[in-house]
This record gives sequence, structure tokens and C-alpha cells, in this order.
Amino acid sequence: MKKVFVSLFLVLLIVLSSNVVKAMTYEEALNDSKLMSVLIYADWADNMGPVNQVFNEMSQNYSDKYNFVRLNIASSDAKLFNKRYHIYPNLPYVLLFKEGGKVSRYLQNSCVTDSACFSEKLKMFAN
Repeated sequence: MKKVFVSLFLVLLIVLSSNVVKAMTYEEALNDSKLMSVLIYADWADNMGPVNQVFNEMSQNYSDKYNFVRLNIASSDAKLFNKRYHIYPNLPYVLLFKEGGKVSRYLQNSCVTDSACFSEKLKMFAN
């Protein structure tokens, strides 16, 4: 009986781990050939629950084309983005990058909490 439970537990772990998308650092994603979606956030920002939910959904649905990166506004990478894009008052903030960060697009906050809008923008940016 113990072997059956251990086997079931291992199968459950394998199934659950196959649905988890590996979190990447900004540097890893920048050096990869995939497109990149960067969420810059602060724990205190409004509507982080819906943003996290949609960002997680997109990272599962588009992991074949995009690397999904989360940056806390206090991180050094996020500080560089803040200087360039003036992010701080507009958190949470999502940027899409391609060609090693040479081409970018900002997603409006209303789109970041809407799965259909976010999905459409990811598809459009990939083409």
C-alpha cells in the first residue's frame, strides 16, 4: 500500500511540475532568442492579484514564444527601466521586447488585467 501512495505522489509531482513555467532572470531572458514579457511590480501596487493571475496565465500559454520575467521595482534592472520609461507612478507595468531588447512595447494597465487583451497584444507583437 505504501508503494502505491509513493507512486501516486511521484506521478502527481511530475504532472504538477510540467505545468510550471521556469522563472527567468532579466539577463537570462535578454540573452535568449525568444521574445520577452517583463512585469515590473511592487507588492503595494493596486490590483496585483488580477495582474499576477493574468501574467501567470500568459506565461503558461505563451512559454513557447516568450520568456516571462518579473522585476520588483526595487531591483537594479527595474531601476534602469524606470529611468528610461518613467514606470514608477504607473505600476504594475508590462513591457514586451524583441531583438535583444531593441524593440519594445508598453501594455496599458487595463490590458494587463484582461486575458483577451494581453493575449492579443502578445500575438500581434510576435508577428
